Amino acid sequence: MRQLSLRLQAVLALLQNTACLGDIGSDHAFLVAAAVLQGKARRGIAVELCELPWQQSKRTVHALGLSEVVDVRLGDGLEPLLPGEVRALCIAGMGGGTIRGILERGRDKLSQVSQMVLQPNVDAGVLRRYLCDTGYSVTDETVVEEAGVVYQVMRAEPGQVDVLYTPLELEYGRINLSRLDPQTVSLLKRDLAHWRRVEMSLQAGTQGHIEERRQWVSERVCALKEVLENVC
Repeated sequence: MRQLSLRLQAVLALLQNTACLGDIGSDHAFLVAAAVLQGKARRGIAVELCELPWQQSKRTVHALGLSEVVDVRLGDGLEPLLPGEVRALCIAGMGGGTIRGILERGRDKLSQVSQMVLQPNVDAGVLRRYLCDTGYSVTDETVVEEAGVVYQVMRAEPGQVDVLYTPLELEYGRINLSRLDPQTVSLLKRDLAHWRRVEMSLQAGTQGHIEERRQWVSERVCALKEVLENVC
């Protein structure tokens, strides 16, 4: 089996041992196969939306001799899963809004799920907000950079958040902001530079909606600068 990408290695690292892992949009079933081979999952179910990746995932599982313990199913989101069938869930490589939609449409399949490892390509704040609103707590998270692209990965478990998230914590993660590891700092610096450019482009505007936007951007710039001031 080929080595997992850095992004999928980060997803697998956050996964805790489980009886059955469901991997939605499985990317050739590499992640779920690695989880079984490394002993992090006793069984796995890979779900693909389209027939071609479904066939590719089946070939991966067969080539690795895992057909008895990894099932590959064709369907939309959590629809191919039975209620209570999986104990852990991975959804990686989609937008935060897309992941939110998959979870919302499949809430009846999550009764026995004790952990979800999620990797949104964009809109991580949208996903964290949804998790908080539906009774999940982010218990671990990380930031990984691969080929110049920065990804956030989070593990969520059932349990209500006691303290409300700030806007910055929703976007970047409370745990990430407390650790401020090099990858998180790189992400914050990149976004600070972006919002500074946006702030400059809005300086000449006078319309009401532009003023509101300018105020929001200015607050985001100040918040990012304040966090980065604590970096040695």
